[in-house]
Amino acid sequence: MKRIFLQKKQNKTILELLREQGKYLDAPCSGKGTCGKCCIIIEETRKTDPPKQREKEVFTERELEEGWRLSCMTVPTGDLYVCIPEIRENQIQVQMEFVRNTKMESDVQATTVICENKIEDRAQIGSDGEIKPENMDTEKSVYGIAIDIGTTTLAAELISLTDGICLKTASSVNHQRAYGADVISRIRAAASGDAEKLRESILKDVRDLAETLLAGQDENVLNVSKIVIAGNTTMIHLLLGYSCVGLGAAPFTPVNLAPEDMTWGELNGEYEETRESGDAKESGDAKESGVARDGSDAREHGYVRECGHTGINQTTKVQIMPGISAFVGGDITAGMMGCGMRPDKCEMLIDIGTNGEMVLAAGDHFLVSSVAAGPAFEGGNISCGMPGVPGAVCRAVLFGKNNMVTKTIGNKPAIGLCGTGIIDVMYELVRHHIVDTQGILGEPWFEKGFPVVPGKIYFTQEDIRQVQMAKAAICAGLEVLLQKSNISHEQIKKVYVAGGFGMGLDMEKALGIGLLPIGLRGKLTPVGNSALEGAARCLTHSKESSDMQPQEIAAISHEINLADTPEFQELYLKHMQFLGYLFNKNTPIF
Repeated sequence: MKRIFLQKKQNKTILELLREQGKYLDAPCSGKGTCGKCCIIIEETRKTDPPKQREKEVFTERELEEGWRLSCMTVPTGDLYVCIPEIRENQIQVQMEFVRNTKMESDVQATTVICENKIEDRAQIGSDGEIKPENMDTEKSVYGIAIDIGTTTLAAELISLTDGICLKTASSVNHQRAYGADVISRIRAAASGDAEKLRESILKDVRDLAETLLAGQDENVLNVSKIVIAGNTTMIHLLLGYSCVGLGAAPFTPVNLAPEDMTWGELNGEYEETRESGDAKESGDAKESGVARDGSDAREHGYVRECGHTGINQTTKVQIMPGISAFVGGDITAGMMGCGMRPDKCEMLIDIGTNGEMVLAAGDHFLVSSVAAGPAFEGGNISCGMPGVPGAVCRAVLFGKNNMVTKTIGNKPAIGLCGTGIIDVMYELVRHHIVDTQGILGEPWFEKGFPVVPGKIYFTQEDIRQVQMAKAAICAGLEVLLQKSNISHEQIKKVYVAGGFGMGLDMEKALGIGLLPIGLRGKLTPVGNSALEGAARCLTHSKESSDMQPQEIAAISHEINLADTPEFQELYLKHMQFLGYLFNKNTPIF
């Protein structure tokens, strides 16, 4: 537990006060009181307002007496100390490995890359299309850093640009999660005056990741020449200080989607930049004076520093991967590059997270789209949901109607459900007709939920509804892309399923609940972190490579707006049902 002193401020909740101090507390619902996860302990309960009805639903009477409260609902009436649980962010299962099942086509020399004891093929070339290893400073080894900024987590690699070897990986929680688990919550938080706090949060996460990668490296031979960052459009807007107002309402207009080239110093606020127009040009006066955005000396903010290591300096190049639309960002551009996709290959890419992004290679272009899957598959908006940490149920098999056998991450005592566990539980409940085709949980479980782990973990009717809406949106979105291109399931050669959730997903169970179209059975290929792989490839590929460059990919990608597509609405209603046509009666035990 962390013990923190807070001074009361009029009408400010404890969650708001913690945010002002830069203290991280998981709040997937962004302080609406619905998730019940921003738990704290008040040392002096008399110094707060009385518990609300929602808190009485979350905590037992004894827990309330012990001082347990929801920080988003608790307003101090005096200065006080609070205790917050230590987040096990170091233990969150972040998928960084890119799994290649077939060798990617490339006209450049291939080399062996060792990454976390896994071997991959990656092309060997210079840091970008203009700088080649033979032209680099030979006094220091030249390195690059690839970073994938996800809504929930960040992942990064340190790569030698002279031989293409991945030397080290690192990951962290995206601490913006304190403002909500999904991008919509963060857009709203930014529009409500927290934009700079959100920006400072993600900048710190990026700096900390870089420092982690460089820690222990020989600084006498270390020279980071380039950093490539991929992320969804909202994450990049928050990172660069762009206004998110246009992302929060139709017609959902980003400030800028083009690739961004800057220096490490510029990214971290060395001097003022023009951001509202998306024109990231330097302000000459500010450059000379080293003035931060708010007019103060940037060095006072800790923005201008050497990242704690001589490997990165203020002139280190930073490249931001180009986005495609408001909700199909540079992480998908990077993912397409990482998978070696070309428009004529008749392949698909699916990345299932808080948003469900999808790509179809449609002959001479890519069709892309995005659905609001919500954070259900990452444990958000699920009553006992949680990230992939030790103790999270990741596998479940039901025998009869009362004996559910579970497996947890790290084989620790069960404390909640992560994404793959949620899919498994949903599958088993439908397979055993405990949930009907309409998604209604039968008796006697309707009121209190089905006991996944009796007395500890329950799967409720509202949880089922969250899964139902998410899976219907994803499956319907995929079907629309195929219909718009007049491409059948049979014509699709391969479907890349990206991300940590996809990596751990039981594909048969995903098909069984209707998360993915049954016609794609046998074509689903988990690939892991395709966005991180794409960012790494951007570091190590030349313009002469046969692989498409990020700008090319973005230029020929056309978005289908599903909200304005009548077919999507029809398919969505259809896929809300649990048809139960694909169930493996001989489900193996772990």
